Amino acid sequence: MSSPFAVIGIGNLLFKDEGLGVYAAKYLEENYQFSPPVELIDGGTLGLNMIHLYQRYERVIILDTISVEGSDEAGTIYNLNADALQGLGDCRKTAHEIEVLQTLELGALAGDMADIQIIAMVPEDMTEVSMSITPTVMEAMPQFIEAILAELAEWRVVYELKENGLSLPAIIERYNQQQASSPSIGENR
Repeated sequence: MSSPFAVIGIGNLLFKDEGLGVYAAKYLEENYQFSPPVELIDGGTLGLNMIHLYQRYERVIILDTISVEGSDEAGTIYNLNADALQGLGDCRKTAHEIEVLQTLELGALAGDMADIQIIAMVPEDMTEVSMSITPTVMEAMPQFIEAILAELAEWRVVYELKENGLSLPAIIERYNQQQASSPSIGENR
């Protein structure tokens, strides 16, 4: 194992705010150096294939969206242990959220699970097909990044800014360009 720590951004980049976890992981990768090293992983929509990641590391932070019943507004940030998330069963609204919880539950059954912390944000829009994030979520992203860095600091991980980092809009634009240049299903290049 190259590092005992991992940060995994999950979500589908095609559905607006659902990709915020992936974008946050990429932002950390482009802008920070960590000591000891932290694996920054684009978990995308790996679903059940993420169980091996939960067993590979000692500690994992999952970056994701969360739906919470009540008056929480888009951009609200939660920092929860995986056990606490399992207690929010009636707050799961999307297939994505249900799959994340099922993966955590199956991983726990398999044994040798990492200590998993979930840092999640309430999305504004996860239905529109657009590789972007809403202005509300974009405005909350600095606080989201700060919550991740604070959790890593609790793990005694030291971080520093890289000199030539990328802004979040630049990272989102890079993903859009990569998607546009990727071959479509069934297309030969």
